[in-house]
This record gives sequence, C-alpha cells and structure tokens, in this order.
Amino acid sequence: MSQRYRKNILVLNNQVLEGKNMLNFGTSPKNRLYTNLNSYFLFLGYILGGQSKQDRKDIELFEQALCERFATKHAICVYQCRMGIYLAVKALIKPGQEVILSPYTIADVINMVIFAGGRPVFADVDRQTCNISPTEVERLINPNTGAVLITHLHGIAAEAHQIKKICDRFHIPMIEDCAQSFGAYEQGKAVGTIGDVGVFSFEMHKNLTTWLGGAVISNRTDLVEKIRAELESFSYPPLPGIKRKVKSGLIQDIASFPVIFQLFTYPLLRFSYLKDIEVVNEKVRRKPQESQPAEHLPDVYKSLYTPFQARLGLSRLKYINHDIKKRIDNALLYYEGLKDIDELILPPLRTDGSHTYLWFPVQYSRRDDLLRFMFTHHRDIAAGHFTSTADSPRYQEFYRDCPNSKKVEQELFYLPTYPRYPRQEIEKNIQVIRQYFRQISSVSKPKDILTSTLTMSNT
Repeated sequence: MSQRYRKNILVLNNQVLEGKNMLNFGTSPKNRLYTNLNSYFLFLGYILGGQSKQDRKDIELFEQALCERFATKHAICVYQCRMGIYLAVKALIKPGQEVILSPYTIADVINMVIFAGGRPVFADVDRQTCNISPTEVERLINPNTGAVLITHLHGIAAEAHQIKKICDRFHIPMIEDCAQSFGAYEQGKAVGTIGDVGVFSFEMHKNLTTWLGGAVISNRTDLVEKIRAELESFSYPPLPGIKRKVKSGLIQDIASFPVIFQLFTYPLLRFSYLKDIEVVNEKVRRKPQESQPAEHLPDVYKSLYTPFQARLGLSRLKYINHDIKKRIDNALLYYEGLKDIDELILPPLRTDGSHTYLWFPVQYSRRDDLLRFMFTHHRDIAAGHFTSTADSPRYQEFYRDCPNSKKVEQELFYLPTYPRYPRQEIEKNIQVIRQYFRQISSVSKPKDILTSTLTMSNT
C-alpha cells in the first residue's frame, strides 16, 4: 500500500469520525410536499371536464368527514384559509371593533381582519412557542375588543384553553387559526374546536393538501349561517389560482425528487446561497403569500371550493395520523440531540399530540452564521419566512412594540420533520449543528470558523 494511499485512508477515517463524510452525498431537501400522483390525476380530470360539474356531493362528503373527525356540527370548505379568517371575523364583530392577534404571521391575515371591518391589535408572542401570549391578550382587551384570533403556529398548539377562559370572562369570541396545525390537540381537545370557530388550510405545503383551499369548523349554527350566506355571493372561477399552485407544486416535486435534488437542485441552491447570488436565492426563497394592497377584499378571493379538491382531501385524510406520529418522532430526535446547547431556543417537547411539528422551529441569535455553516456542510435548512407585522410600514396605523415577535423573525430557522425525511439526515443535521458550537467555543471569532470552513469546502 503506497504512502499516499495510506494518507488518503487516514484522512477519510478522520472525516468519518468528525462527521465530515456528510459533505458530499445523500443530502435530502428541507421540504417535500404531501402530494402524490393522485393529486395530479384529480387535477387533470378537473381540467378535462370537471370544471363544468357543479355537483356538491363530494364537497358535502368531505365536509361531513371533517365534522366527524372534529366532532363538530358544521364544516364549510372555502377557497383559502385566509378567506375562512375573513368570513369568521366578519360574522363575529361589528365594523370598527378591534381584533387581538399575533403579529408573527403572514400579512394577508392582517389584511383579512381589515377587509372584514376589524382593527388589528398586536399581542406579542411567547419566545419558546412563537404563539400568542395569553398574558398579552388579557392585557389588551378593552370595551372595543370584538374578537381574539389565535394562531397555532408550526404545528405547536397555542394555550387555547387559557385564552378561551380569558375570552369567556369578557364575553369575547375566540377564532383559532389552525392553518399549520391540522390534527393537533390541546389538553385533549382538537385545535379548532376550543374556540367559537376554527379555520384550517389545505394549501399545497400543508399536511392535508388539496392544492388550495381551507375549511371553517364550528358548533355555532348562527355563525355558520352568516358564513354560508356570504359564500352564496361568491362566483369567481377558482381555476387560475389552482393552476398556479399545481404548476408550482409540480416544479417543487420534480426538483425535490431525491436523485434530481442531489445531482442538480441542491448543488445549485448551495452554490447560490454560499456565493450570495440573489437572483437565484430570491427565486427559491419561500415568501409568505399576501394580496396586493387594497381597501376591499380582492375579487379573486371570492371563489368557491371545487369537487375535485374535496375528493383529494378525502383521499388524504387517512394518512394524517401516521404522518403526525412520524413528525413527533422526528422532533424527539432533534430535541434530544440539541437540548443541551444553551444558545438555542427549542420548541417545547410534547408527545401527547398537542405539538405536531410541521417543522422543528429553532431560534439562535447568530442564525445566518449557523445556516451558512450548515450549507457549507451540505445541509439544506431554511430560515423562518414569516415577519413581525406589528412594526411593518404597511400597518403603521396599528403599530405596537412586540420585541419577542421581532426576535423570532430575526432568529428562527426550520429543521425538517416531514415523514419522508430520513432519520440519518436528522442525525446529520444535529451533528453539524453540534460541530458548529464546538468550533465557536474553541475560537473567539465565529467569522474565523466560517472563513476557514468555506476555504476548506472550496478547495
């Protein structure tokens, strides 16, 4: 055996011991959609002939299945989750009343409150859960409060029962935004059923996807009657919005297919990220959806749910519990692997179904340094894409100082938990994160680490 060959073997062994063997192969995408071939076949059938069918039978079957799952009297499918928020707020408040809500959300949630006649009042979030703080809710209630809107973010249940007690004491309705938490429970009760009304999203990134759409569930017949009456005036064709989603989903499904992702997609993403090629980074960076600035609800939102979406939803319902269990198992791995790193803020660990971990959200004060380090070590990780709307120039009229929300915006990143994400990839993510903190503890300047690591990766 030649001296050069023995040296190469020694280097390889050292890399294995240090976890550096993960630099080249096997990287999995940070996100994959909960779609399959049936998702595309049903859409194709809709395009070829289903558009003309106005039969609501499949929609009614899906709504009934949702009622059975949540043990509620009513379920109504809507064009988008945000439309469910709009309809719920409009049915519950008087024009000009205040709606207390989290600032850490997409801008269009704020838009829906405004379009429905409400005035948003931002209540800061809890740092660990990123969900609205019950203490802040109680502090902000006043005689003009019309409703409280809570969000169960990242699949992590908010303190809904505690907030509901506060709302009941002041005789104020509570709306639950469950867009990211289908299937989660809080104190043994399904989120969406704790307040007066729950709103869910079936958008393509969610664990129950019908490409686009959502649902409103409630036991309040008076509220549901108002929502159904409002929907009767909706007639805008939903096809353009659904087509955009399917096209985007197809691109993402192809780009995230393991072989394609490892050979083509990820090398491009990694190179663009590390070299700060914004023309590429901007295209692939996930951005919160929002409508254009407007004074009234855009006509495009006045669309109806379609039968093909309902058929797709029915076909996906049977996988929900399995997928949730897998995500909780994945979250447990992250928690056990990272819980001793004091610099990180981890979400609470719950295995009782209250936290279903659509992602595993982590916060770190030097997030961008850590993400660059991880990309250098061939990890595909994303920064949080929500913003703190409380100090957005767009909502200057409703400004409120929400320091926790701002910190979350600056520090949060997602670790993948989706069911198809391999355990070995989770272990690699943990290993790289731990390697980062080992190295910053051994030198005084983190930039020195990143510079030397980038130099190593480029040679």
